[in-house]
Amino acid sequence: MFEHMIDALFRAHGYSTQTNSIIHGRSGARHEVDVLAERSEGLVATRIGVECKNWAQPIDTAVVARVRLVRDDLGLGQMIIACPSGATPAARTTAREMGIEIWERAELEARLGASAIDALAPAPPSAHRRGVARSITAAHARQLILRTTRSRLGFGKADIRWIGDTWITMYEVRFGCATRTGMRQRLHVLPAYSRYESVGGSGVWSGTRATEVAMIATDPAPTLPSLITAQQLTTELERLLSRRQDLVHETARTRHLEICAERCIPEADQVAFDDITTFEWPLTLAVVEERRGTRVVVVDAVTRRVDTDLGELLTGQLGRLAQTLGIPESTRAVRAG
Repeated sequence: MFEHMIDALFRAHGYSTQTNSIIHGRSGARHEVDVLAERSEGLVATRIGVECKNWAQPIDTAVVARVRLVRDDLGLGQMIIACPSGATPAARTTAREMGIEIWERAELEARLGASAIDALAPAPPSAHRRGVARSITAAHARQLILRTTRSRLGFGKADIRWIGDTWITMYEVRFGCATRTGMRQRLHVLPAYSRYESVGGSGVWSGTRATEVAMIATDPAPTLPSLITAQQLTTELERLLSRRQDLVHETARTRHLEICAERCIPEADQVAFDDITTFEWPLTLAVVEERRGTRVVVVDAVTRRVDTDLGELLTGQLGRLAQTLGIPESTRAVRAG
């Protein structure tokens, strides 16, 4: 197996290794690392994780984003993606920005030998991803985008420079909410759930039931890079919850509760952070050229609504977005309106 070849490579260089390890991250989430290599050099210990992708086609940005999430949540010094079939240009760019190292065929041949790489039989990528399925057709999403680009009176024109499907990583946090009830004021604890997007970390939904996710068929649409990690979100929410208990002045408590509501933290007598899970959510994006400039229009492919807040956030990251989605500058605009 490819993992065993990488494992042997690191052992030959003095590392102690584990293959297919299941490790709990700082956020509490469980991650599987294909090869975990460790070496102590005096007072400094080095931990490297390797994701082995012996696929028939190049890896995309979704793989890079997931590897970065694992690296940050596990606190590893480095993550490497070993991929004999290479990486897409967008994946290479994203990896450089995120500090992820990619070993493509030439690098692997130099380290393992050309004959060893030639003997590998490429394995297909996973046919499923954990997430929520699309509930809107491409044609319907396009119509929503076209309507959004028109003025209230139905006038105005816009050029759609690019339109396509994508995915975004979502974090769902489970809170334990305790409320005092009855004459004896006993605490009654119930769970509450809040969902956060991983690009800006904004809260997008809260409720009393967890999101129903499933293993759904993988499509070729890329996943947006996660700029906010599960650990960063966990740290912020736990800080807000801890801060709540320290406030005594009514004005400060009221303002703090407003901030908590903005961050989708439920209101109760006592609130505790319980757990965080990760899954993927489908979107359709369009890069639109209008009189006022270029902007991104986002259609939520589950709720079938235009997400204005996420659109504004991605508009501010248009350069990074174009690299991730592989939008060529020469893409021919389509006249809309």
